[in-house]
Amino acid sequence: MQHLLTILIIVSIAAFGGCSKTPAEHKGRVVVDYWEMWSGQELQAAKHLVDKFNNSQDEIFVNLLSVSELERKLLIAIAGNDPPDLANLQDSAIPKLGDKNAIEVIDELLPEIGASQQDYIDIYWKLCSYENKLYGLPIAATTLALHTNADLLKNAGFEDVPQTLEQLDEYATKLTIKNGNNFESLGFVPTQPGWWNFAWVWWFGGDWYDGKNITANRPENVEAFKWIQSYAQTYGARALQNFTSGFGAFSWSDDRFMTGKLAMVLQGPWMSKFIDQMSPGLNWTAEAFPSAGGRLKDVTLAECNVLVIPRGAKHKKEAAKFIAFMQKPENLQYLAFKQNKFVPLKIANEMDYSNHPNKNIKLFVRLSQSPNAYATPRIPIWQEYAHEIDNAFQSVWLGKKTPQQALDDVQKRVEVKWQEYLDMKNKLNKTR
Repeated sequence: MQHLLTILIIVSIAAFGGCSKTPAEHKGRVVVDYWEMWSGQELQAAKHLVDKFNNSQDEIFVNLLSVSELERKLLIAIAGNDPPDLANLQDSAIPKLGDKNAIEVIDELLPEIGASQQDYIDIYWKLCSYENKLYGLPIAATTLALHTNADLLKNAGFEDVPQTLEQLDEYATKLTIKNGNNFESLGFVPTQPGWWNFAWVWWFGGDWYDGKNITANRPENVEAFKWIQSYAQTYGARALQNFTSGFGAFSWSDDRFMTGKLAMVLQGPWMSKFIDQMSPGLNWTAEAFPSAGGRLKDVTLAECNVLVIPRGAKHKKEAAKFIAFMQKPENLQYLAFKQNKFVPLKIANEMDYSNHPNKNIKLFVRLSQSPNAYATPRIPIWQEYAHEIDNAFQSVWLGKKTPQQALDDVQKRVEVKWQEYLDMKNKLNKTR
C-alpha cells in the first residue's frame, strides 16, 4: 500500500508539479532526482544552477522537480523505499526528519563536499544539525526585520524608526487613522503577516525551550503575549479583524504595507522583491525590530533552506557532488541574489552587494550574526508545539483567555507531548 502511495505521488508530481523533463542527453549519466520546495522565481533560480551543473560535466544529470507539500510527500516516498536523491527543506524540518531517521547524516561526506563548519555563519550550520549530527547544508539564508513606510513616518513627525518596543507602540498609535468604526490605516499590528506568532517572545527575552524543558509560560513569554493582547484591547479585536481580513497575501497588489495602509510590519529580505513588483515608488526602509525597553539589540529569527539526502537515496555519492557544486560561493551568491536572500557563509560580510535587489541586505546579514538571533526550537515535536502556540495566540487576541491562562495551557499540553516523545525515544534506545 505504501509503495502504491509513492507511485501515486510520483505520478502526481510528474503530472502537476511543474517538473522539468529529462532531456535525451542525460543518457549514460547517473540521474539524480532533486525535489525542490519552491515554485516561481525561486524555482527558476534553482533551475539555472541545475542547468549549469548538468552542462559542466557528463557523468551526472540532476533532474529537478518542483514538489508541493514536499515534507509530507518525502516521508511517504521514503517509507515506500522510492525517495529522491536530494530535497530542499525548510530548516525547521531537520529535527523531525533527523529524529525519524528519514534523512542522511552527512558528516562523513564533508571532505568530499569540501565544506567546513568554520566557513559558515554559526546559526545556519546549527540549523542544519540535530543532536550534534549534520543533516544537510544551507543554500539560502534569511532573517527578519522591521519594515517601515518612511513617508508615513515623516508625515506623522517621526524622523527615525522606533528604537524600543514602547516607541513602536507610540508610533503605531499616531499612525493609526480611524473613521468611525472603520480603520483607514494602521500603524502596526502584531497579527501581520501572521507567519511567526511564536517569534514575538524573543523581543522580550523569552524562549520556548531551554535545551531540556518546555518553557511556554515563562514570565517573558507572558509579557510578550500581554503586549500582543494590548493591541486587540486598544483597537478592538473585531475591528482589527475586519480591517486585516481585507489584507491580501503579501505578494498581492493589495497588500496593505505596499499600498500605504500599514506603516510598519515585520518581514524578511524577500519583501523588497514584491515591493519592486507591486509598489516600486514606495519609500521604505528596514531596521532591526526593537525590543522591549530597548534592552536587547538586533533580535531576529534566522531561517534557511537546507539541501538534504533522503534516507534510501540511490545515488548518495552523486547527490553529494551536486551539494558540493551548490556550496560554491558564486553559486550560493547567484541563488541568494535571485531569491532576495543572502549566502549563509561568513564571506557574506565581505561581498559586494551593489547589485543585490534589496538595498538593505547588509542589515539582514548583520542580524544573522547577532547573539540575539534565534531559531525555532530544535525539537522533533516543534510543529505540534507551534500549533498550540497559534491557538494560544488566537485565544489571547480574541480575549478568550488571559496571556497567563493561554500559555499555562500550552505548557501543560506540550509538556505531556514532550514527555511522551522522550518515553518513546527511551524505549527505542533500549531495544537497539
